[in-house]
Amino acid sequence: MTRKEMSTESALPDNSELPNLGIDTKNNDQRMRQYKTLAAAFSYPDDSFFANFPDLKDEQRNLMAEYDSLFRAGTVWLYGAEHLVKNEFQRANMLSDIMGFYTAFGFEPDKERPDSITCEMEFMYGLILKADRAGQLPDGEQAKEKMEVCLDSQKKFFIEHLEPATVLIAEKIISQSENSFYVNIAKDVLEFLASEREHFVLIAATGIKQ
Repeated sequence: MTRKEMSTESALPDNSELPNLGIDTKNNDQRMRQYKTLAAAFSYPDDSFFANFPDLKDEQRNLMAEYDSLFRAGTVWLYGAEHLVKNEFQRANMLSDIMGFYTAFGFEPDKERPDSITCEMEFMYGLILKADRAGQLPDGEQAKEKMEVCLDSQKKFFIEHLEPATVLIAEKIISQSENSFYVNIAKDVLEFLASEREHFVLIAATGIKQ
């Protein structure tokens, strides 16, 4: 099967139970679910992977082989620094900056490099959750400040780290892989990143606070 003949359907689980929300009322639960699911999609296809994609269980052997060939053999690295930096000085600065974000919010990567896109997506999930919880606190300057810090950090981390790396990774997957799951996930992530970019632009333009 050639790449052009592949299905263009989304590889993500059906989220049809979620409301069809416009960008002006974008739901944080939906955003968190998408970040969590996409992080799982780029993880190794073990039991935790299939908890998110149960319909693919029969394809486990093929997915494991494709993951090893695509992501572990160096065809497409899932680490931002491999795509964005030109020397070791830039690499050290980038990793230090990412870890600065993580440390500030009590996030610690589990057995992964900090610039792994799975870690970065999990971190965005955590930031949205923290902002959501801060927004549910009793009205007051402290609650407002906590929420604004989380919202500002979401935008900054997305623009400086997650988006530029993940766009390059997704585009390379589409050009290098013929596996329908990974190609469609790459297309899904590009679409989601575009919606996130619009989300942050709208917030900046209107001053909306979720």
